[in-house]
Amino acid sequence: MARAIVYTDFDGVLNAFPEAEPTPSDLYSPERAFRLDGDATVHVGSGAAYRIRWSSELTDALHELACTGAIELQWLSTWQPYTALLNERLGWNAQIIGTVQWYDPITYTGLRDGKYRAVARRVEVEADGGDPAPIVWIDDEECTRTRCDELRASAPVAPVLMVRPDSRIGISRRQWALICAFIANPRAFDDVTLDVEPTLREHEGHMGY
Repeated sequence: MARAIVYTDFDGVLNAFPEAEPTPSDLYSPERAFRLDGDATVHVGSGAAYRIRWSSELTDALHELACTGAIELQWLSTWQPYTALLNERLGWNAQIIGTVQWYDPITYTGLRDGKYRAVARRVEVEADGGDPAPIVWIDDEECTRTRCDELRASAPVAPVLMVRPDSRIGISRRQWALICAFIANPRAFDDVTLDVEPTLREHEGHMGY
């Protein structure tokens, strides 16, 4: 089986949104969450600027998998026009990190369901190939039970892992261990697996980009 393809969102996944108000005492515990030691402001078009917070332990580990050829790493994020800035801040090699063009940044066409269509399209492409690649899709808003059922109905020929983090901490240590296990042995998983962080709360959107 070909190496895994990893599609990752940024906000709520690598860029966490820790809250100031009281939260469960163990939400940010070292056993659950990666330490957010990265803190920067990213300036994008029209003079807008956004604060981002991330774990270098997590982003370095994900980048290492791409550098060693263990995965094909692709951005699948509304940061689509500015992923070069993210690569620079995170210290990622832009030569090996791809960016999925899933919406029009001028007209915003495709913004509503473009992420799912991009993943579903890759599932179809892999079904037509002789060496299908497993897929990991990480998104704190769009990896839902409905999308899981839709992907399962498409009968993927290689396993798909959908990971939905709690945006307050991003990818948890438990979820990272699951992702690594999937990459190492995707055949041990069902055709489509959805993992939702137990502390996740539904929200209307992010305060980031």
